[in-house]
Amino acid sequence: MTKTKLICFVFIIQSSVSIYSQNTFSALVKDSVTNETLFGVSVTIENTNLNAISDANGLIKIYNIPDGNQKINLYLIGYKKREFMIDFPNKQSNSLPIYLVAIQNDLEEITVSSTRTNSRIDDLPTKVEVLGQEDMDEESTIVPSNVSSILGDLSIITIQRTNLVNGNDAIRMQGLDSKYTQIMRDGLPLFGGFSGSLGVLSIPPLDLKQVEIIKGSASTLYGGGAIGGLINFISKQPTDSAQGTIILNATSIGEGNINTFFSGKRKKTGATLFAGANIKQAKDINGDGFTDIPTDKNYSIHPRLFFNPNKKTEIIVGFTTNYDERKGGDLIAVKKGADTIHQFLQKEFLFRNTVDFSLIKHFSKNNSLNIKISGSSFQRNVNYSEFIFNGTQYSSYSEINDLLLLNKHTLVFGINFISENFILQKSDAINFKNYSNQTNGLFFQEDWQVFKKLSLQIGLRYDINSNYGNFLLPRLSLFYKNGPKFSIRLATGSGYKTPNIFDIAEPSIGLQNQTKAIKSENSHGANADINYHTVLFEDLTFELNQAFYYTTISNPIILWSDASGNLFTKNDNYTTNSYGTDTYIRLALDEIALYLGYNHTESKQVYSTINFNMPFNPKDKLSSTLSYEIEGKWRAGIEASYSANQYLYNNKKVPNFLFMAAMVERKLKRVSIVLNCENLLDVRQSQYESLIEGTKQQPIIKPLWGPVEGRVFNLSIKLKI
Repeated sequence: MTKTKLICFVFIIQSSVSIYSQNTFSALVKDSVTNETLFGVSVTIENTNLNAISDANGLIKIYNIPDGNQKINLYLIGYKKREFMIDFPNKQSNSLPIYLVAIQNDLEEITVSSTRTNSRIDDLPTKVEVLGQEDMDEESTIVPSNVSSILGDLSIITIQRTNLVNGNDAIRMQGLDSKYTQIMRDGLPLFGGFSGSLGVLSIPPLDLKQVEIIKGSASTLYGGGAIGGLINFISKQPTDSAQGTIILNATSIGEGNINTFFSGKRKKTGATLFAGANIKQAKDINGDGFTDIPTDKNYSIHPRLFFNPNKKTEIIVGFTTNYDERKGGDLIAVKKGADTIHQFLQKEFLFRNTVDFSLIKHFSKNNSLNIKISGSSFQRNVNYSEFIFNGTQYSSYSEINDLLLLNKHTLVFGINFISENFILQKSDAINFKNYSNQTNGLFFQEDWQVFKKLSLQIGLRYDINSNYGNFLLPRLSLFYKNGPKFSIRLATGSGYKTPNIFDIAEPSIGLQNQTKAIKSENSHGANADINYHTVLFEDLTFELNQAFYYTTISNPIILWSDASGNLFTKNDNYTTNSYGTDTYIRLALDEIALYLGYNHTESKQVYSTINFNMPFNPKDKLSSTLSYEIEGKWRAGIEASYSANQYLYNNKKVPNFLFMAAMVERKLKRVSIVLNCENLLDVRQSQYESLIEGTKQQPIIKPLWGPVEGRVFNLSIKLKI
């Protein structure tokens, strides 16, 4: 063998040995509890450029690892970071099983009740946005009196002040009127008609565990009304040990709050109790002599009892009572009483009482029966300077459903009964009669795990309404989940809304009952969303949601006035079309969290020859929230919301505006102190135009499209017992 051939032979042998001896890391990654393999786990070898991601079977392989003691890092959103050392070469590393522990407070561990399957939020074919326990705890000290502020932080939701005199707010979703958003409390849809016209958003955050938001058509779940979306307020449940919270709050506009919450368990029983009071003083912010903030005295109490007679039975009994007294109009009339000059005064008294009962019977781990029964009474007395309207609405909701888990199928089927009875009590003589409305419904829902990555949800509801006929509502959803990082949802469904004059009109002179000749509004909608979340640069959590939606509504019901001034409802000859996109990004790095949201909605009233923009719908809304926390010591945040391209009834465009807020919290052992400022820039509609026209005796209030209260500071103290 020549010298050259010998050198080549030695080089080949050395290269072969080198390749053969390269170190390889191979592992199978699983959930520590469910033992399921985990896709999308990021793995890095510290101080090298070597990395990999686990495949659909949870397998990881990294080649060409240098000899020596190497640090292995594993990351997956929703799981605790895993670190360990391996000294290479190491023959055991080729068959290493690795288990990751889920973070219990992560979004993926939130259980959603609105869909009746009690599934984890990330496993649902229906897209549900959840404001969780942490959000409610934070909001309870920032804006203790109601939930309108935290809902308004979401780009897809618009909170609109509908009445300057009584301070009522309404929720708009996907560019549609507020009557198309169904409001529920603990799965009970009792907020509608006469009882849904005032005070729906006055639920204090301290009394809530979470808020579940379903965007788009959800009428298949709970019946008519959920055309634009559904919002379900979920009450807190008792804790294992006795706990109590007291919150005191005062604002720069003369508002004061005291809210209390207590809970505890003992053996087979538990209880929660919320009690609160909210007092507002009448204020004239813009100096025109009329109240921008009415006098408001609101008192509420909400006790709930929990029983577990055995391991398979859960019983909850609750009672809610709320008293609300409001007074607005001419500021002098509000404070001293009406006289010949200062005549315009509106007084309202509201008294809402609700009793609810629920029973869950677990026959096995795969089968449970659910029973819900509730009844409520809502009294409202409206007293204008020249008009008195006093009525009571009695509502009930009953439901029985069975949840069945069969391998790859989750089945829910049941029946429900909804009733509404309105009784006109002592009032001025108007041509308005008592009315009643009943709906019997049958519903079915199946969640089918077709493949490991693809699930299908089929829903069907058949409602029989006593006044407006029968409704068949199908719904279909597809959910593709390519591991924990990426998922796609597609959904389509139908909905309806039965006529109710109180959905579009306040009690007033000339108000008439609608006739049964009016048709119900019918809708068809489609929603899609793409979700992606991961960990960037080892520590930065990134989450992206891109949604698309479309809704069309036929037979829209409007308020009409004849030549004699009588007010009644009728079906108009246009179609409502709403379509748009909603984008949000969430970033978290250590103690810093950032939310960015953008919503664009085109919502039109489409006639045969002309289109009008849907009023009070900002076509473009940008929202952002930035927060920083030093755990157990400090928390600070700033948020902003920009509303643009909004129109009124006459297709007149109103100015764009920016709303900003900021807060800082100091946390001690059992005490938290919060200083908050809403509307930092003091943006008010009255800066662009007067809110009142006409005379003091007969004022005409302009439609409200922007803030009216101006800049507001509040200082709150939370005490944990």
